[in-house]
Amino acid sequence: MALERKRKLSLVVPLDGKLNILRIRNQLINSKYALIEIIALEKSQFTFASPLCLPTNHQVIYGFEFSIFGQLFQVNGRIELESNNDNEYTYKAVIKSEDHVDSEMLYAINQLAVTQNTEYGKLSKSYTPEPSSALNTVDLIC
Repeated sequence: MALERKRKLSLVVPLDGKLNILRIRNQLINSKYALIEIIALEKSQFTFASPLCLPTNHQVIYGFEFSIFGQLFQVNGRIELESNNDNEYTYKAVIKSEDHVDSEMLYAINQLAVTQNTEYGKLSKSYTPEPSSALNTVDLIC
């Protein structure tokens, strides 16, 4: 959940997103969408989980779509396999840079980090026992 040195935001609750294949080599494809769960965000990349084994060739270009606070982001990029555990694949999506999208997405990620940090603080406080002055310890000798 913490904002790390590389400005990576690990999400407490994953964001729902969609991906499709736009291009393989130089041929347009425009496949159907598949659902993904975004688990970490950065300005120029994000990490997502999927039950699908996806092609990670550098010649495959994907389209991604997800929403942060109601703002829809549509970006393109390629993916790299991070891990494969129990029929769930974790990928890193490297996004093609577009200045206007980059700045809007960075702003949304920062807002999400602030909101997530506030919610995490509230949640952790709810599990912290409050000091009780009414509670007295009595030693009994029998």
